[in-house]
Amino acid sequence: MKRVKVNPWNPLPPYAQIEEKLVRSKGFSSLKTHTKWLFVEFRLRYKGNNPREIIFLESEGKEIMDPRTFTEDCRELVKRGFIDLVKRGGFYKQPHIWGLSKRWEKYGTKGFIEVDMDKIFPEILKKK
Repeated sequence: MKRVKVNPWNPLPPYAQIEEKLVRSKGFSSLKTHTKWLFVEFRLRYKGNNPREIIFLESEGKEIMDPRTFTEDCRELVKRGFIDLVKRGGFYKQPHIWGLSKRWEKYGTKGFIEVDMDKIFPEILKKK
């Protein structure tokens, strides 16, 4: 069998780095499976220099899950402190800009700051 030379200059394929501390956390372990996979999709969009500039369109979310499930899972990830909504889009085809958050580290303690998506969005866009 012929040995294959590995070229050190070839870029690595996309991957999502997730810390063990995050996986074992109280907030992450209580998430539903599809919500965890959505978080992995957010981490795949993180390129090392854009922790507060992640664009994830609802049309992209439709490819991996139902649109309503996508919206509910995003709300749950914000509520548990894994992601934050940095800039609200929606009008004139502007995308939402998401950011990775470290609030999950304090989930379940008195120091945890819970963010409610219903307070971020205007009345017309609220969940009914």
